[in-house]
Amino acid sequence: MRSSRGFALLASLLLVGCAGTGSPLPDDETADRPEIIERHAPEPAERDLIYQLLVAEFAGARGQIGPALDAYLLAMDLTDDPRIAARATRLALYSTRDDEGVKAARRWVELDPDDISARQALGVLLVRSGQPAEARRQFREVIMRAGDEAGEAVAELGAGIAREQDNEAVLEVLEGLAREFPDLPEAQLILSQSALRAGRPELALEASRTGLRRQPGSRELRTMEGQALLELGREDEAVDVFRSLVEQRPDDDELRLYFARVLLQTGRDQQALVHFQRVLEERPNDAGILYATGLLTLEEGHPDLARPYFERLLELGERRNEASFFLGRIAEELGEEREAGTWYRQVEGEYRAQARVRAALMQGRQGNIQAARRSLQELRGDYPEESVRSFLVEGDIVRQAGDHEEAARVYDEGLSRHPGELDLLYGRAIVWAQAGDVERAERDLRAVLAQDPENAHALNALGYTLVDLTDRTTEGYELIRQAYAQLPENPAILDSMGWAYFRMGRNEEALEYLRRAYEAMPDAEVAAHLGEVLWEMGRRDEARQVWREAAAEEPEHDVLQETMRRLDSE
Repeated sequence: MRSSRGFALLASLLLVGCAGTGSPLPDDETADRPEIIERHAPEPAERDLIYQLLVAEFAGARGQIGPALDAYLLAMDLTDDPRIAARATRLALYSTRDDEGVKAARRWVELDPDDISARQALGVLLVRSGQPAEARRQFREVIMRAGDEAGEAVAELGAGIAREQDNEAVLEVLEGLAREFPDLPEAQLILSQSALRAGRPELALEASRTGLRRQPGSRELRTMEGQALLELGREDEAVDVFRSLVEQRPDDDELRLYFARVLLQTGRDQQALVHFQRVLEERPNDAGILYATGLLTLEEGHPDLARPYFERLLELGERRNEASFFLGRIAEELGEEREAGTWYRQVEGEYRAQARVRAALMQGRQGNIQAARRSLQELRGDYPEESVRSFLVEGDIVRQAGDHEEAARVYDEGLSRHPGELDLLYGRAIVWAQAGDVERAERDLRAVLAQDPENAHALNALGYTLVDLTDRTTEGYELIRQAYAQLPENPAILDSMGWAYFRMGRNEEALEYLRRAYEAMPDAEVAAHLGEVLWEMGRRDEARQVWREAAAEEPEHDVLQETMRRLDSE
């Protein structure tokens, strides 16, 4: 029953079936006309177009893609209607039956060779089935048939295969099309986009620059050039590309926002903040920009200037939990701890656990050690995923209160629940080092390094412990030097380097490292070390000045006070 009007025939039959039974022929007339019976004898189900269409439609309505596709594939061979082949092809695109999809798409192209959608679908299915050369031929035909709209056709093709998983097959197709249609910037654009997705930034850069030679004003191609440069680690060049784009399009807020994110990604936070503020002038109620600007302002060390951004978010009823959390952080940094606690108590959602940790830290600083510990113990019950962090914070609060044995017990409990957890081992090692128990400190730090031999912080902590508390100075220095090779600007490691040189009697080198450490982190312990080196070099007024500055900020710091008493008493 081959027909080019399969759907129409199906509809008409259904209508007749609903209209009534009519008057059947008398039995005697039927008996005298056997040809009527023969002509209307039913076809086998696999040869009945109407039956297959009914099965397909009912299966599709129930979301049964497999049976629906089976029925459409059978129906496709029973009719010359390209719509049946198209339906089978589209169902195949949503399934993993690529070989059958290729068959359906070929039938569709055969029945309607001028339908660009048919060739596009066939090309995608050929890519999936590992036939990129033939896929490229189909896509080439689409582009050639598109005429003046070839650029749009290329863009559609790119969107059609962008989500395919076989990146190499996709790139083979797109590279071939880019070579065949060198005057179409769109071909270079989709090649560049796909190359970046496939982890081929060098190819993305080449394609974007080829396209720019033909369309130098293309925002999309210039953006791809910048993204490729970022992926290649050529950050300065990438920033220059995006800066020139923004200068050419100063009113393009989306582009400016993207540039601001690039600046953030490349560590240019202060420059990024300028662009966020510029966009905010045009879009003062944009919650996303308010949030980003507030965070950047806070990270740049201006909590008082950051506060209005988060307050505005609350006024707008946007991102209330995040705004409350960071208003708490701002109040805490400004010494307004009562207000900070009020904000933290209002936080729900994903920032709730962080807010409770911050509140516990404030309680610890205020001397409410037991209340802080209860809060952290309750946190472990409410948020099991925060268990490690709660033990770390609890142990640190107890350590800072000077109870090293109890702090070590907290870490012991944490390690009993989380055996081998590196941060807990490291935290307990610091407790033992401060208690002067070198053997236990070394044991824990060696355990960390056994799991993570390149851990710069563990290398530094063990090296400093050996330099400061034993006569194994050379061994300790070598460990610190390994840490310094990884993190040469880290203030704690700079301090360790300086202290190691001092313990080896190399005061000039010690002074250089300790000054760098103090400039980066004007901490009381660093000040104690720097002052001691200056004192040893006979520059005692300078030493006293450093100590006075540090004592004004941390008057009760044990190391600083011990150093001042020990040396100034001389």
